Amino acid sequence: VTSVVAAQEFAVNDAGTSKKATAAQIATFAGPTVASSGAAPATVAATPGVGGEVWLLNTADNAVTAIETVMSVTGLATGTYLYLFYLVWRSGSTTVGCTFTVDYTGTVTRTRQIRHYQSTGTSAATGVADGTSVVLTGALVEHNSAIVDAGALGPNTGVGSTTEDQFDYIRGIVVASTTGDLNLRMNGEGNAAVTFKADSILILRRVA
Repeated sequence: VTSVVAAQEFAVNDAGTSKKATAAQIATFAGPTVASSGAAPATVAATPGVGGEVWLLNTADNAVTAIETVMSVTGLATGTYLYLFYLVWRSGSTTVGCTFTVDYTGTVTRTRQIRHYQSTGTSAATGVADGTSVVLTGALVEHNSAIVDAGALGPNTGVGSTTEDQFDYIRGIVVASTTGDLNLRMNGEGNAAVTFKADSILILRRVA
């Protein structure tokens, strides 16, 4: 063929039985699963193949006090996954930060999570998240990290302003030996009020 189109078919072996699959089916299996959700939590059910991705967009603001799941990918198969969360949040008080945790509900054999956020610090860490940097010398990017499943990434100690968005990102790896769900959880420092904002994004890729 000159080029592959969605309706064209390929031969496959299904446990010893000859069958056929369309290019569209193969693309769905190998390509990204894209979902938007305004629910609390923003959720998508997906079982990507090796090399496949899941993209999840949170489309609504969710108020959070006690620890709460804010994003979830359900039904993941055994495998090795890389993930990147782009997170938008606000605090109701300049002295209240937040904690994130990445929790896989199945059995984990190896995991690592790192949360990064810009702070008000210019020469030393402050723990105060800052949505903008107006100093000529720039600001510090601080981090929290964990090497256990559902390890606490925070809390940070506050925010520079209650009227500006805070932008964090969390990147990590999880090696799963059983099926399960990948959940991002959040709570305000001391269970005080914070808001998980619309336009937070997850990109999850299965690499093995």
